[in-house]
Amino acid sequence: MILRFYGTRGSIPVCNKDTKKYGGNTTCICVESSAGDIIIVDAGTGIRELGGSLIAQGKAQINLLFSHYHWDHIQGFPFFGPIFMKKTVLNIYGPADEILAEKALSYQMTMPYFPTNLSNLPANITFNKLKKTLTIGSIKIETIVNNHPNHTRGFKFIENNRSFAFLTDNEVHAENGKTPYTDFVEFIKGTHLLIHDAQYTDDIYKKKIGWGHSTFHQVAKLAGDTGVRELMVTHHDHSSSDKFIEENLKEIKRKYHTFKIEGAADGKTRRF
Repeated sequence: MILRFYGTRGSIPVCNKDTKKYGGNTTCICVESSAGDIIIVDAGTGIRELGGSLIAQGKAQINLLFSHYHWDHIQGFPFFGPIFMKKTVLNIYGPADEILAEKALSYQMTMPYFPTNLSNLPANITFNKLKKTLTIGSIKIETIVNNHPNHTRGFKFIENNRSFAFLTDNEVHAENGKTPYTDFVEFIKGTHLLIHDAQYTDDIYKKKIGWGHSTFHQVAKLAGDTGVRELMVTHHDHSSSDKFIEENLKEIKRKYHTFKIEGAADGKTRRF
């Protein structure tokens, strides 16, 4: 299993000299199975670059999972090159608790916002309701309901006894949250890597309670409680510079020593 990061930013994309290390594209990761199956999670602006890579590789069978339909997780979809190719077979899976993926995506591909409607795309696109568990090729995927405004899912990917969890947009200690902290601990236990939203510092979080995001310290403690070998923080705030992220990573590294800690960055690759 190969994991590639194409977007690790939250809310809106950014592009300036202070965000070169971690990147400025909004959320998008790509998971490739040992057999070459392609599974994408979210269609933030990072999916544009990913689309070009898949076309160059001749990958026409693609699976796309949505954690939820907030703007920063769907805004790159109209610029995903494979959807404009007839040979593309795209299977889309998304939560259906509040709105269907097809309807959510169609909103942004409607005049006057975009010149081509979703229904006019030449690719063969099918829409599926995201279930609690699903299997794509040799990869088993489990989901959990995150604590975030509007229905949002976190994911666990498992192949050949190797696994990682990806929980973007999740407030682990949300007041009146849909999922208690202990459930997140149980969901993540046994995985090798935890990738989790750490958009805020503890001080900033005091003004953002209920916004559906976590802090560096909250996520580091979660990693410690689950026994993972590695933590990668993601969904970096659009106002967070590389320096700001580095300083906060150093702070939690001083406290937590049983697992590796780093920041997710556009272009980073992990093999399992």
